[in-house]
Amino acid sequence: MLWSLAGVFIKFLPIHPLAIVFYRSLFAGLVFAPFLKRSDFRFNGTILVSVLSYTAAISAFVSANKLTSAANAIVLQYTAPIFVFLFSGLVMREKIARANIFALAVAMIGVGIISFDSAGEPEMAGVVLALLSGVLFAGYMINLQRTRNIAPVYLTWINNLVCALIIFGVVQAQLALTVTQVVVLAVMGAVQLGAPYYLFSRGLQTVPLPEASLIALIEPVLNPLWVALIVGELPSAATIWGGALILFGLGVRYLWPLFSRHAEESAIKPAH
Repeated sequence: MLWSLAGVFIKFLPIHPLAIVFYRSLFAGLVFAPFLKRSDFRFNGTILVSVLSYTAAISAFVSANKLTSAANAIVLQYTAPIFVFLFSGLVMREKIARANIFALAVAMIGVGIISFDSAGEPEMAGVVLALLSGVLFAGYMINLQRTRNIAPVYLTWINNLVCALIIFGVVQAQLALTVTQVVVLAVMGAVQLGAPYYLFSRGLQTVPLPEASLIALIEPVLNPLWVALIVGELPSAATIWGGALILFGLGVRYLWPLFSRHAEESAIKPAH
């Protein structure tokens, strides 16, 4: 629910999208700093890939929110798991499960509907950036498999700190803010970005990843709802249908292993 507030904050702030990325990451980094341990500190190739893919992904996502509807931005960003399945099959030569093939096919139809509706329109640039953010987040997610021995608090902190440092060099002339904007960005960094990352990391300690991913699908449902209620931006029919297909494909993908696990547990349960 906290992640889903991003669209409202981004639409509310009349400042450069990369300035939003800078301040949001800066404040998120400050929130996590008190929780760091000296033993957590390290820097290697895996962390470098993490910070670069994270910075590129959220920069593309926030910029997409400024150029197209919040609904387009969030549902296209959620193609990231689809690209993970695709990369695993094409690049890593892993066998693609039937559930992943189904999710990939259905989601790509959804992407096609949204893209076709936006073709030739000014918002097409935003659609492309949103889809790019999905590809970049896929790279970030794949790299996460190599960060299991890195403390989640430290990884989140360094991702946001380095992101702020990189973006600072790009938007130095765009960083002037009013007091109200500083407060909004501080809340955004702490509440909309920092807190949910911490909560999600804690949740993953006891909840299986497929189940956690399924719960996280509440974000692309709530994000355009908040924007519609607060900002008044309504998604197009193509976005609703295309987004529904993307979420349906992902929902089936994440529900499949849960049902399979339940069936296996029922099969081995002793009779009474």
